[in-house]
Amino acid sequence: MATVTVLRNRWHDSGYDAELPLRVRHFVWLSTGIFSAAALALAFLGYTWSGSFSDAASNFLASVGSGAMFSLSCVLKFGPKDA
Repeated sequence: MATVTVLRNRWHDSGYDAELPLRVRHFVWLSTGIFSAAALALAFLGYTWSGSFSDAASNFLASVGSGAMFSLSCVLKFGPKDA
């Protein structure tokens, strides 16, 4: 039991408990932006290769949904301060 207490005290003394929510927020901001860009690129590539919007519709829908999540994370200021 003493080992758990020592580890808990080390965790709080290191400052990671305050830094972890910030890292999670930055991860959410970055991952939604990257997924939005990748889904939009796949949609355009799918349209270019197949020539019809029906084959690329799911990628367009994913990119629009991810773009909405990215804009929400930007409005809530999840990203870094200098971005």
